[in-house]
Amino acid sequence: MISAAERHTFDTLHPFSFITDERGIVMFVGRSLTKILPGMSPDAHFSEYLTLTQPFGTKSNPSPTPLFGELLVFTSPLNPLVKLRGQASPFFHNSNLVIFALELSITQPSDISVLDLSIADFRVGDPIFDFLLFMQGQNQNQRRLREAKISLEWKTRTSKVLLNIANSTHESDNEEAVYRLTLETVCRAFAWDLGHALRVSEDLPSVLFSSGLWHMTECQHFSAFYEDTVKRIFAEGEGLPGQVLQRRSVVWIPDVTQDPHFPPRDTLMSVRPVVGAGVPVFVDEKIVAVLEFFKASPSYDSEPLIRFFELLSAQLSAVVARHRAQVETRRHLARLANASKMATLGEIAAGVAHEINNPLHTLTLTSHLLERLASAGRLSAEAVQPHLKKVETCVKRMATIVSELKDFSRDSSQDDYKRAPLTRVVNETLDLCHSRLLSKDIDVMVSEIPDGWEAECRSSQISQVLLNLLNNAFDAVREQNVRWIKLEILDKGSLFEISVTDSGPAIPKDVARRIMDPFFTTKPPGKGTGLGLSISSNIMTDHGGSLALDSTSPNTRFVMTLPKTRTVGHRAASL
Repeated sequence: MISAAERHTFDTLHPFSFITDERGIVMFVGRSLTKILPGMSPDAHFSEYLTLTQPFGTKSNPSPTPLFGELLVFTSPLNPLVKLRGQASPFFHNSNLVIFALELSITQPSDISVLDLSIADFRVGDPIFDFLLFMQGQNQNQRRLREAKISLEWKTRTSKVLLNIANSTHESDNEEAVYRLTLETVCRAFAWDLGHALRVSEDLPSVLFSSGLWHMTECQHFSAFYEDTVKRIFAEGEGLPGQVLQRRSVVWIPDVTQDPHFPPRDTLMSVRPVVGAGVPVFVDEKIVAVLEFFKASPSYDSEPLIRFFELLSAQLSAVVARHRAQVETRRHLARLANASKMATLGEIAAGVAHEINNPLHTLTLTSHLLERLASAGRLSAEAVQPHLKKVETCVKRMATIVSELKDFSRDSSQDDYKRAPLTRVVNETLDLCHSRLLSKDIDVMVSEIPDGWEAECRSSQISQVLLNLLNNAFDAVREQNVRWIKLEILDKGSLFEISVTDSGPAIPKDVARRIMDPFFTTKPPGKGTGLGLSISSNIMTDHGGSLALDSTSPNTRFVMTLPKTRTVGHRAASL
């Protein structure tokens, strides 16, 4: 018989072996052999479970004793994966028993899992055991590499999508364009069937309504859903948008047709299940919009996509916040520009009054003359005609000045950009400051401007910049012995270069560095706001041009560049 200690030792050293008596009747089966041949039990000949394929030609029901010293190879007719190698010898101190000390032989690591074996089923030192440890490490490394590759590919893919969205929305002219481009990019990149943008109501911040912005594939199953949703208003907790509004985070619903909080689910029953994802857009920690996406799919790996939508939420929030800030900045600059324009009008008011007083004085004298002619009975057509011409000329002059003053003073920040002749822009600007310049006997020199020179611009704003430069030049030279201002326009191909130079010396370097800064002025208190050059520079930037001080000139010289035609990017930036 086999003692308990011997059984334990046998199981530890020979888990894939078995013991028989001298006839080959099974007495004991190792724990691992029992696992892969569960039917093998004592009181039966071992040949009922295993076929001895080596030595070749061994009879079907062999006796163990002649097998001593031979290399034995067993296979199982019940399981072709079972292949055992080893030798037979007397069992320890009991020569009546035979031990078949065998080891499992496999050729593929996958056979181990098929046989439902693990490392614990092999003895320590078993070559298969070492092989398993090696393969286990190899498999783990390969699995990690595969996971890392998949993760890298996914991150690369999502990064490209986010980058595409960032690039496409960078020059978008309004918030709706940001949402439309995002819906289109996400749906195409990840094969979502439908994308929809909803806006938060300004009057009711806890209510969402459709913005009318959709991106839908050719899948017609979502048509009824679209028609239903576009009419709905979603409160907190209602539908996918309402749940985003309530949770203030990305919401993922594996199947919206089974969600009791999803009102239009009945319109999607024909394409169930439908995955839904909602993405919030924040500005100043408040949700201003929700983007929702839907896809008819039985299953979806949610974790990486949820992470992507979280990144998308952060990116969109930054884009929309920046867009709104830019809009508010442009509005603020427009208000400052208008305020600066009013200040400029204050500076030229005396000159404009003088420009109107001159024709008014002429009209007064003419009326007195006509009155004396009438009293003397000499009021004939021949005598009246030259005086009427003089009246007509004076009225036209006053009408022109009033019209130019009206055009200049109005808020032009929302005007369309139109082609304007530079001759008209320059002449109207000079009309406004003509008397002021003449009062100090300042010589104004203007270069020849061909009739065909035109630029796409807001002419009132270009006039504002010119008038600001002319006023600054007037202040600089009014008390000098030599007083002149030169306005020159050059054709530089795709743009015009407009320069205003005065007889004053060049501006010192320490002042020149700050001269474009807002609220910086060298004028005494009450004589300047310090906004003129800063606002003029912004106006030229909005036109796609520039305003700069020429540091190489011996006199004070400012140079404007004005493109003949504005580019798409500058059109978007000014809206």
